Amino acid sequence: MGPVRSSLVALCVMIMTATLASRAWAGRNDLQLLNLCPLTPSSLPSKTPECSWVHRQADGSITSAVMPDGQGREDFRSLMSELGVVLAPRIPMVADTAGFGGFQLSGELGVTGISNNRRFWNGVEAVSATNPNATRPDPMLTTVGAFVRKGFWLPVPTVELGFGVVHLLDSQLLAWQSYAKIGIHEGFHDWPIPSFAVRGAVSHLTGTDQVTMTTTSLDLLISKRFGLLKTARLEPFGGWSVLSIFAHSGILDATPSCDATTAPLGSDPGTPYCPSTPTGKSSDFNANFRFPGQNVITRYRLFVGFKVKFAIAFFAAQYEAYLAGSTRDGSTFSARDQSGTQSALSLSTGLDF
Repeated sequence: MGPVRSSLVALCVMIMTATLASRAWAGRNDLQLLNLCPLTPSSLPSKTPECSWVHRQADGSITSAVMPDGQGREDFRSLMSELGVVLAPRIPMVADTAGFGGFQLSGELGVTGISNNRRFWNGVEAVSATNPNATRPDPMLTTVGAFVRKGFWLPVPTVELGFGVVHLLDSQLLAWQSYAKIGIHEGFHDWPIPSFAVRGAVSHLTGTDQVTMTTTSLDLLISKRFGLLKTARLEPFGGWSVLSIFAHSGILDATPSCDATTAPLGSDPGTPYCPSTPTGKSSDFNANFRFPGQNVITRYRLFVGFKVKFAIAFFAAQYEAYLAGSTRDGSTFSARDQSGTQSALSLSTGLDF
């Protein structure tokens, strides 16, 4: 039990470190969805640029609610699609379950490509709202994670459950993930028949108030075990998945430099976006808005990989290819997911007991 306890302690330290680090600082990959709104000179005397979705009267007041235009809705959907892929359940593993007595601890590293030069990736902290071409997010985003997996015996084919957390580096974002895998066919390793399993997984995003995102996956896995030099075990695997991304906007302020509370003239120095009358300031409550609700975003992926195990230690690698998005949100504007094809590499290492 000594190695098991040590591994559990190490796993807890990894999770706590990722959580505390994400709370300590904000980074380039944190969401800043207001950047999806192009800036135009405001109607205020200062002509300070502000979100073009804000429409002011001659006195500077905002008399109608802010509503993102069709391009803004499309950019939001596309950004959620590619970010959903970055934080989707990947979990490199073979089709065989851990068995009802099995237990696994692992640390994981993922690198995922994004369409960083596309307009919809303006919606992160790395991009300057006034000059979006000056700085861009990195073309590959890196995640780290830690997972616990356990096999169970039920009066059905063998079941394996897992839980873990994934952290997007240079951000406060954490994706809490869990899965259940059912071994439809496993064992019979001396026969020329592969193992086959079905896995369902869910990932829920925390660390931001700008969006609520949950990503689910349904995966079909196939693998085959081979002996390697009579001392280790090699297991190639592959599969197909369908991802469903559920994304909902939080409340955003289209005039973040304006104090929307009524106050005497001159009490809010240094807010050039605001009109100079109390009436104008209170009307800026109309600048609070959400991106309209999105229908489920669907993405498809193919993946291949391998696992090598020696004694209780293992290493696994997985390559994933995601087809470009094409679903629409079903609204009057019919915003289309314009995400590109994405690829990812996932590495996992740990202990199998």
